Amino acid sequence: MCACGDIVDISSEESYSQKCSSSADFDGFQKDFGGYKEGKSIPYKHSDGYLFSLTVTSRTKEFDSACQKHMNTVLESPYPIYYISVSATAPTFYYSELDQLRNDAVVVKVGQYTFALQNPKGLDSTKVSTMEINGVKYTDVAVSNGRKYKQPYTSVNQYSTEESDAKLYYQTKKGILKIELEDGSSIAINEGDK
Repeated sequence: MCACGDIVDISSEESYSQKCSSSADFDGFQKDFGGYKEGKSIPYKHSDGYLFSLTVTSRTKEFDSACQKHMNTVLESPYPIYYISVSATAPTFYYSELDQLRNDAVVVKVGQYTFALQNPKGLDSTKVSTMEINGVKYTDVAVSNGRKYKQPYTSVNQYSTEESDAKLYYQTKKGILKIELEDGSSIAINEGDK
């Protein structure tokens, strides 16, 4: 396979310069996930009944020092305070279309929880369903079991995670539909009350 494409200079203030191929890009699931555009506001409902919105406050694309292309999206709510990070890394090499579907994951971080979301089209059909959330029916819904960062959060175990009962329900078009946390609380998209 060829890693062809334009060359992007990611020079820093230091004395070295690195050239990266710009052929790595986001398609389908990663690019379209949630339709998140900066400034977009999405209505949600907490399991306690209160309504709030998550707003897309940032959406950036950048190369890292290893020439991997990253897309990072931040959704925030001032009250209740939520900070949700949605990130993806463009696949730069894959063997087949099915391999590409399996490798274009989206990672969502909510507080101490992290979820790895796979393209629903690459999942077994038994793992994709239809569900109703706050009066609206959604099809092609997939679920990701969460992991949580080990506590206490120290430099030694800052990247160590363990199993969790948290779940995140998602769809390519709408993005995050529902998050269920271990304490029994949840937030869910609330398009039914528009």
